[in-house]
Amino acid sequence: MQFLFDRANQLGAWDTGVLPAVLPGLRAVADDAARATLERAWGSEIPSEPGADFDAMLELCDRGQMGALYIVGSDPLMTYPDRKLVKRALGAAGLLIVQDTFLTDTVGLADVVLPAAGYGEESGTFTNNEGRTQKVCKFHEAAFEARGNLAIFDFVVALRNQELHPSTQGEIFGEIAQLVPAYQGLTRDGLGTDGAFTRSAPTPPAGEFFAPPPAAPNAAGRLMLITGNCLFHNGYVSERSEILNTVATDPYVEISARDAAQLGLSDGDQVVVRSTQGELSAQLKVNRHFPGSLVFVPENYRDLRLNSLMRQGEYPCPVEVEKAPAAFDAAAATGVGARLENLGQGIAELPGSPA
Repeated sequence: MQFLFDRANQLGAWDTGVLPAVLPGLRAVADDAARATLERAWGSEIPSEPGADFDAMLELCDRGQMGALYIVGSDPLMTYPDRKLVKRALGAAGLLIVQDTFLTDTVGLADVVLPAAGYGEESGTFTNNEGRTQKVCKFHEAAFEARGNLAIFDFVVALRNQELHPSTQGEIFGEIAQLVPAYQGLTRDGLGTDGAFTRSAPTPPAGEFFAPPPAAPNAAGRLMLITGNCLFHNGYVSERSEILNTVATDPYVEISARDAAQLGLSDGDQVVVRSTQGELSAQLKVNRHFPGSLVFVPENYRDLRLNSLMRQGEYPCPVEVEKAPAAFDAAAATGVGARLENLGQGIAELPGSPA
């Protein structure tokens, strides 16, 4: 059985150690032999204790104990399931640096913004969840003043009079093939047009790969909000595609036919979804195949600010759904438009922002 990841290079990131409790090759940070191999290759000591995950980083920020936080290619103010907490915590960091391709909500909070190249503007490799590693070749120059992510990392390290090694795509893939057992024997030139398969990966260390979140108590008799990707969108980047937006442009709220009947709602109604944290409004989609007592709102529509309904550690989230008052639609649309205009103006005034 194989579960589909929702990001293209998620397995590749895990394989190379982008998790707080594992080393490259999915080896536990407490593995003395694995740590010694990497220490010899990198010429530096590696702590034997797991690093902080993002929950822990937010807590450090919130307590005023995070001197600097460097966020790369992520928009937690939009994606983390507690918008109020993230906004408060990031605002408490001593220095917030954000490196991204787009002017995201999180970029709007940053003290320093580093504009980075996007897909097709730099070369690299992806490893999908069947273990196939494929090349991505640069076919377009980065827009405006953006630089490749590796060039930005080199620039940041140089500020401390240091130097990163290796720092080219070929050198980096060579190091991966040398240090990550599943990639041994692979070469970037040998990936060809169809890619090449990694070897079987070891079993992740028990209890150190993922800590399952505690189950949220089911509020009896209440609707529970769940979220995820819809058919034509994945996360928030795809909403920037004009072509995809021609087939899936409007946000929606989906419930079962039974729940709609009990609430006196019809397909196409404008509804309000309300939690203890906030509310949003969107068009209702009634699905006769949908399970009862659940409310689905796709996560990718930025205008909804879906995570403003959620609270850390509470998922699914109990909500109420009701028909929007007749005057709500126009007023809400006007208010949202004004807020987005103000946000856009604020971001446009950031140093180095494109006109």
